[in-house]
Amino acid sequence: MDISRDKLEKISDWWEGKNKGRPLFMKVLPNPSPAEDKPVRIDWEREIRDSDLDSYVRNASRFNSLYLGESYPVYHHTWGQRGTPMTMSSYLGGRVVFRDNTVWIDPVVDKWEGFRIRFDRKNRWVDVSRRLMDKQLELSAGRYPVSLPDLGDALTCMSMLRGTGQMLFDVVEKPGLVLEKVKEFTDAWKEAHDYFHSMYRGSLEGDCSWLMWAPGRTYACQCDFSTMISPSLFEKFVVFELEQLKDYLGYIIWHLDGYEEVRHLDILLGLRYIKAFQVVPGAGNPPCASETWLPVIKRITDAGKSVYVYASTPPEVETLSKELPPERLFIDGGIPGRTIEEPGSFVKR
Repeated sequence: MDISRDKLEKISDWWEGKNKGRPLFMKVLPNPSPAEDKPVRIDWEREIRDSDLDSYVRNASRFNSLYLGESYPVYHHTWGQRGTPMTMSSYLGGRVVFRDNTVWIDPVVDKWEGFRIRFDRKNRWVDVSRRLMDKQLELSAGRYPVSLPDLGDALTCMSMLRGTGQMLFDVVEKPGLVLEKVKEFTDAWKEAHDYFHSMYRGSLEGDCSWLMWAPGRTYACQCDFSTMISPSLFEKFVVFELEQLKDYLGYIIWHLDGYEEVRHLDILLGLRYIKAFQVVPGAGNPPCASETWLPVIKRITDAGKSVYVYASTPPEVETLSKELPPERLFIDGGIPGRTIEEPGSFVKR
């Protein structure tokens, strides 16, 4: 159940493009006799008791599966049934709305003039995140990672606070003001990350984002808002944001979410401080091992970056392993087998 030193070293080598031998892979064999307990639900919109969090986290800690390859158990930072993305929008005063499978933010900013972006440790949702992480760190007891909150990026969080339509007008009509707010956001972001990472590093090695572990401060940087803007605006705003974070974060992986974001890839590949790319084709789209995505992924590895890619079938794993350099390749999924012997023989072959 613990994450071993060998796994940490192999993941560390992958970050630097120096992995030796086979590619890294994720394979989890589920517990054949899972606990019958029903998931513990919390009414997150009401005052949360410590006993609620204790039951919630203990129920999520039933790590009875077998974690093969470089997979490992991890406590994810979630409020409710699904991941909680873009938590900075909550920490900055956004109105949090809980839906069946996700968390949403209702806009609160009528105009950026007069709205100060700052990290408030007394914010209710900061307190919820702190208490949740405290309990996760207590129960993990240093044996496996606890992910930090998914803080999000400037333009996407700002669009949640402002409203997407208004934010699109802002980046065109008030670019100078938006840049000022992006700078305020990154200052607040670094303070928030350091606040939560100070809790993490007191118990565990390295750092763990919503995506994966790294030997130093890390985040899977992203920008959902980028699908609605041109490369020139991407360079103006998103690269500006990354420049504010590059000296703070030692291990940046870019979350390339869907083919619409590929138009920004050349800009991102030119940023030396981005070490890796997570490639997410998106539901219903061709897989990473397809003729659509393989040329894109090769551009990334040719630029000296590592890649975190997905597979659904053994042939996809074989294609990715054949076409991409093993020292930079991390494959999630696609490994066959329901017993420990089956995936082992496949990987060896």
